Amino acid sequence: MNAAERKGKLKEFVNHPEKACRTGIPITYHGSIITLDAYAIPLEYLVYNPYNGRIGSVVKSYERQNHPLNPEDPDDKKLLEKFLWDSKPEANKKTKERLLKEHQQKHGIVTADGIIIDGNRRASLLNNIMADESIPFTDKSHCQFFIAIILPEDADKKEILALETTYQMGEDAKVDYNPIEKYLKCKDLKDAGFTDDDIAGMMDCKPSEVRVMLSALQLMDEYLDEYGYSGMYTQLDKSEDSFLKLDSALKKYKAGVSSMWAYDPEADVSDLKLIAFDYIRANFEQTLFRSIISVPSAKNPASSFFAKQEVWERFRDKHFETTDAVKEESVEEIMAKNPPDLGRALKSRDQRWKQVVSDAFDDNYVQCFDILSNHANSAKPLQQLIKACQALEVVDVSQPSFVSDEKVKGCVASLEEYVIKFKEILGL
Repeated sequence: MNAAERKGKLKEFVNHPEKACRTGIPITYHGSIITLDAYAIPLEYLVYNPYNGRIGSVVKSYERQNHPLNPEDPDDKKLLEKFLWDSKPEANKKTKERLLKEHQQKHGIVTADGIIIDGNRRASLLNNIMADESIPFTDKSHCQFFIAIILPEDADKKEILALETTYQMGEDAKVDYNPIEKYLKCKDLKDAGFTDDDIAGMMDCKPSEVRVMLSALQLMDEYLDEYGYSGMYTQLDKSEDSFLKLDSALKKYKAGVSSMWAYDPEADVSDLKLIAFDYIRANFEQTLFRSIISVPSAKNPASSFFAKQEVWERFRDKHFETTDAVKEESVEEIMAKNPPDLGRALKSRDQRWKQVVSDAFDDNYVQCFDILSNHANSAKPLQQLIKACQALEVVDVSQPSFVSDEKVKGCVASLEEYVIKFKEILGL
């Protein structure tokens, strides 16, 4: 059934208000409160909204990797139903049971031509019930209808987007939606011409939170571009907090931190961003990630590697030495092979890259963290000397490398120089 046919079917309901199963439902429309009726609409008169806020990132990633989804196509319809089910499988099982036993309690919203604006998940579960041959028809006959408000024909794209956001994300966004979906919805609304205040009202948050999400999403897009994953938002799983912290730090560094070394706000901060991207890709532990990027303060001038020039330059050079040596298959090459599950193939690409770099990343981090700690404790000479002595006590001189490695000899020579220097200062 195409859009014109669906529109004709739904108009029959609107033209016969006596068919309404629920009446006088208040809804905000074009800035005013109006009342509309809800009807029990056969499921075949409706189609899913592919860019539903619950699965927006999955759909956009799929379309970037494959082809645009057409909800009128039976195969694409099944795919959208899979995405909706996989978004919350346990919750979907419970909701399916409730729909079957208690019927549809909450109405949805559809456009005049049958696109589901609010209620995609519920409609998909009703379709799931109707397709479930283990359930007798007498028990599920009520599930062949979706109870929904039908919007007026003059509802434009901007008004539909506002309604969609308000009903999908205004009430339960904080608990029921993947964070990246909220970020993408913010951008969609901004691109449609809504102000930060408008978006905040729809999403039940503060305008400042909207600005944070928009800025963080821009950084996420830069991250995806860096690795050839443009538009593939499923590659951002469980990394929201890292991007928020990084975005905040980069803004401060670009503005200039006067108490720090004379870093270049463009070149040096760009290096910091790229290195942070690599550690995000490597799923580096959050508390450790902060030691790379945190902005220094008067109380904590050695807050991160970037805060101290000598630590940063050593860390940066070693990092790029590691990553420059890695050769990996491009995203285009993987896509050309047409694997059965492209998303899994791309995540495997990340995993292979991580296996190659992780040991070098860990070693570089540990060494630089020790140096940073020494800077933080430089005003505590006894503590530093005790630490040095304890480290020397556990050196295994029986190892062949102790004798053969020229670097070991260089370190011992340096130790001797420090001992002579300290003795002269102490008059020993």
